[in-house]
Amino acid sequence: MVRNILKETISKITNGISINDSYIYAKNITKGRFSEEINLDLYLKKYGSEVFLLSVKIFQGRKPYYKPWVEIFNINNELKINSEKIVYFNSDLENGVLLTFSHMLENGESIYVEYYNDVETKKQLDLDFPPVVSRLGHKLFTLGFSWFKNWYFPEGFMEGNVKLQAEKPVNNNVKIMQLTKIYDEVIIFLKKMENFESEWYIINAVERAKNIAYDLFKTKNHT
Repeated sequence: MVRNILKETISKITNGISINDSYIYAKNITKGRFSEEINLDLYLKKYGSEVFLLSVKIFQGRKPYYKPWVEIFNINNELKINSEKIVYFNSDLENGVLLTFSHMLENGESIYVEYYNDVETKKQLDLDFPPVVSRLGHKLFTLGFSWFKNWYFPEGFMEGNVKLQAEKPVNNNVKIMQLTKIYDEVIIFLKKMENFESEWYIINAVERAKNIAYDLFKTKNHT
């Protein structure tokens, strides 16, 4: 049986949602490889014109064996509507999309986001930085995900391009363990970066690492 939040999110995105002065909605809604899988293409509408934004695959779960997950891919980073250029990454548009789909996921459930055309994230993950200090990983971390896997090369033939997987903790004990691991990783990362060349994407990652370490240190000392 499909959870209400899954149905509600699919219905919501099908009907369309407003993000600032833009409107995104699903078209080309099709069944996937399994009965529980749905494919959506999201479009951005503004000034009466529409443009393709990204694709979404939603697996609604199959109890008791498989949990629901969401995959976001084919992201169109630079859109043009009339004479306006709209950049998706690091925008309220991206924040709204990630929030919408992360909200439908519960403990132990995952989101996969393709990042091959996300320049900053790709540079950071290609250098094996902790996912949480990457541009994309940090956004997902702030949305409640605490376990990450960088799918930096295909392991079969249907995975598509490189993507970052983020999973919500199964329970509070697991969350504490995962946050402890993240804290240790960012401390090691900061030590490694002390004398590293200050490229812009490294500066951004180091700043995120400092903020994460500070916040997690405060959390550890108040529990």
